Amino acid sequence: MIGDRRKALDVTAGRGGVRGIATFVLGYALVDLLPIVLPEQPRVVDLPFRDAADAALIFLLVFLYVELAAHARLLHKRWARAVFALALLLMVQGHAIHLAANAIAAASDAGSRGWSLIYFLDEHWGHTELHFAFLLLAALFIGRSDPAGASEPLSRTENFGLWVLSAAYGVLLAGGAIEGQTVPLMLPGAVLLSVWGLWPFLAWRDNRTGRDTLAAHRRFFAASLASTAIAVTVYGLVMHGFPQFSGG
Repeated sequence: MIGDRRKALDVTAGRGGVRGIATFVLGYALVDLLPIVLPEQPRVVDLPFRDAADAALIFLLVFLYVELAAHARLLHKRWARAVFALALLLMVQGHAIHLAANAIAAASDAGSRGWSLIYFLDEHWGHTELHFAFLLLAALFIGRSDPAGASEPLSRTENFGLWVLSAAYGVLLAGGAIEGQTVPLMLPGAVLLSVWGLWPFLAWRDNRTGRDTLAAHRRFFAASLASTAIAVTVYGLVMHGFPQFSGG
């Protein structure tokens, strides 16, 4: 009875995990891209509507990470829960600093005495804290995802879908790194974490057993960061540097 229940849970963690990953990527895309297309009006006090929506959407991202961690069985250990909570706090705070600095900048003269401080808080402190949190969360999912979720092999369609989701999330992260000017952090972090996470696929020996027990969440985050590293590198080569999309 217990063995049958454990097997059923393993299948749910594996295949249900892919559905959870799809929900996470769609939600992250909403959080990342919706503020770009929303209008400035109506204003909340003197805050553009899209910025007010952006402030609220970060809590959707917190929820998505919590749900994904539950699917991955990530938080069994007390230290993992502590690191996970710290990463979420860094994510929310970094996003808040970025939004607050943007709001102040919109009401300030570019030549004012405080402009350099505003720029530092937005483009350096806020974005660095936010993207460091993304890397820390990815490291947790790569190192702590329960391999039992891979005990039931995914179908060819599910595997293909997992790689597509990884590529999509990785490109979104690359765009955030370029626009947020955090390439010096994100590029080496993405390379290191992707090599760590995908090592069973990269090893120069027959490691079929290691591949078969590689949790879907580990594969997703490792492949996503590999996509991030590739996208950022290609962009840098084509543009001869890493100029922001907005030209700022």
